[in-house]
Amino acid sequence: MTSSAPAIPRVSTAGFVLSALATVGAGIGMAVQGTANGALGGVLGHGLFAATVSFLVGLAILVVITLVAPSARSGAVRAWRLVRTGEFPWWMTLGGLAGAAVVVSQAFTIPLMGVAVFTMAYIAGQLAGALVVDSTALPPGGRKPPTRWRIIGTLVVLVGVSLSAVGVLSQGIPLWAPILPIVAGVLTAFQQAFNGRLRMRAGSAIAANLMNFLTGSAFLVLCSIGLLVAGVRVAALPDLPADSWMLLGGALGAVFIGVTTVTVARLGVLLLSLMSLFGNLLGSLVIDLTFHSAHAEVNAMTFVSIAVVLAGVAITSLPQRVEARA
Repeated sequence: MTSSAPAIPRVSTAGFVLSALATVGAGIGMAVQGTANGALGGVLGHGLFAATVSFLVGLAILVVITLVAPSARSGAVRAWRLVRTGEFPWWMTLGGLAGAAVVVSQAFTIPLMGVAVFTMAYIAGQLAGALVVDSTALPPGGRKPPTRWRIIGTLVVLVGVSLSAVGVLSQGIPLWAPILPIVAGVLTAFQQAFNGRLRMRAGSAIAANLMNFLTGSAFLVLCSIGLLVAGVRVAALPDLPADSWMLLGGALGAVFIGVTTVTVARLGVLLLSLMSLFGNLLGSLVIDLTFHSAHAEVNAMTFVSIAVVLAGVAITSLPQRVEARA
């Protein structure tokens, strides 16, 4: 008797380790992206304007890459054909809305509560979404049911990120501030599964990435136009070249989506979320130490929380590797 379920690709130990390291690096980049988008929102006067600029920068970079690289061009053509003919569900191309939600929440909430608390709320939503997504047929690597180890590891990670935010949450952060990144995190779990599927069908991570930035940019541009029509104006423009670092958000977002589009097939959505979380926490720690953020005091508890998060990642990943090798 044969099963109609899709076969889960075998992943070598070296491939797993490289995918994990790349995802941790992408998570560090996300911490820098959040800082840049938050600062840009302060200059422009509205977080939505900052999110739009960030996405348009990322879109411009991807368009240039697609035009220059023959493999990216052919992948983009295949992706468009798959969507146009209905071979690839059109609703899976809306993953870019999750990316838009992330940069919007960064621009609005990081100036209020700092990078570490944003990371806690965002990843809490991402882990909750990943447990659901991994138990379905959406991820390109196949179904990964929420086993005992995966649930325990996720709970340990949530304890770790909660420890890093205890001091800041007592400072009277408004209720809507952590809700925005939580929603963005849940949407990101679905985005990563959609991107991985489109990448496999089109044979190009750039094509999947480009589709994300097209949909996200279109949504944000329409929202920004609505703000301008309503009378909201741009407060000021970045002082270039001194403030050029604020425009890095779009480029780092493109790198993050590109890396996770490739590694999700090897790691699964949940483990990918945990690895990017660790990188995000590590990056936020460096940023808070370097710029002495008033919103996130770095103390012994901060280092304890990162150690707990790493332990949670190990609990989640090691039993899976042992079972796979067996």
